[in-house]
Amino acid sequence: EIIIIEKFKDNAPKRFNAPKTPNFTILSKNQKYAMGLGGYVKGTISMDFNGAINNAAYFTTSAIPINPLPGNDKLLQYNVNQSSLSYNFISLSDKKTKFGAYINMNFSGENYSPYIEDAYITYGGLLLGRTTSLFTDDAAIPPTIDSEGPNGLTYKTNTVINYTSSWGDRKRFSTGIGFEMPSTDFSVSENQSVTNQYIPDIPSYIQYSWGNKNNSHIRLSSIIRNVNYRNNIKDKNNIISTYACQLSGLINIKEKIVFYYQLTYGTGITTYIQDLNGLKLDFLPRHFDNNQDNDAGKLEHVTSMAYYAGLQYNFNQRTFMSCTFSQVDVDVPDNYDNRSLYKEGYYLATNFFWYAMPNVQLGAEYLYGKHVEQNDEWGQANRLQVMLQYNF
Repeated sequence: EIIIIEKFKDNAPKRFNAPKTPNFTILSKNQKYAMGLGGYVKGTISMDFNGAINNAAYFTTSAIPINPLPGNDKLLQYNVNQSSLSYNFISLSDKKTKFGAYINMNFSGENYSPYIEDAYITYGGLLLGRTTSLFTDDAAIPPTIDSEGPNGLTYKTNTVINYTSSWGDRKRFSTGIGFEMPSTDFSVSENQSVTNQYIPDIPSYIQYSWGNKNNSHIRLSSIIRNVNYRNNIKDKNNIISTYACQLSGLINIKEKIVFYYQLTYGTGITTYIQDLNGLKLDFLPRHFDNNQDNDAGKLEHVTSMAYYAGLQYNFNQRTFMSCTFSQVDVDVPDNYDNRSLYKEGYYLATNFFWYAMPNVQLGAEYLYGKHVEQNDEWGQANRLQVMLQYNF
């Protein structure tokens, strides 16, 4: 039974909020395969004050209103759409290379319709399907009731072809490389057009682990992107290349204290940063004087820096608390200063979790966020929320 539980854990995402060990398991007739059905029902009640975000599940600091309408600085919200249902399929074969499959969904779609977070097949170190990008260090994400998490977290759900491998003494070293579906999240003027993308994003990492069951690690990651767009002035397609690097990990200290961290820097990666995804800030139209300039019709890089640091204290196996601070900074070209574009954001989360029963988890959390524009106008929001979650 313990071996099966460990296999379920290995086949599931390493994120804090991803279901891993189901309570219901079905074995095949030949005892070579097992399928687990699990998940949780998660309900939250939140109260925003001194600024409000109209989303009960995601405390997104970039969504904090600037100069909100008077009388809208408080908001009460109930939510259950982050409840999750998962299927975990594993092979119990003694072979070194084995098949696996995993599906996980919540109900954050329109009118509580299902939304697929993970749907992938594994074969040894190969993973094909939909899950978080290889650029995301899942295990280093600090715990929050807020499903958004730190605003500086690099987090992107994508369709991927990833390969990972571990080696060395106790398999302390690991590496990974991926070929992931490209996306467009940049701004254009009449001088450019968005075109189909045909070059995959390529994330990679190298990691060293240590401690009890390798429960601490440090990871160095990178990502290369080549984005295609149409230069309408030159009447041709251009490719703009970007690169970013990231340092991340977690440190367990005597099973009592856990330190989470991440630092990311690069160009053209706002689509991978939690607070910036969807803001069309990967690239911006370049300024030029006349159509004969070499820069005419081109896009310009936008540089981003994001980080978080989190500390968790475990009172015992059933109770812990944590605190996380995060910041995002966007450096736009000079001619975009003093505009209503994202400049920086701040995020603070302090929470407490308690397993009142083996399957029942209670939590309470305070959140603070600040959103600053390039013109230095800003808004802020505060949230208090409580959670009841039943795992099955």
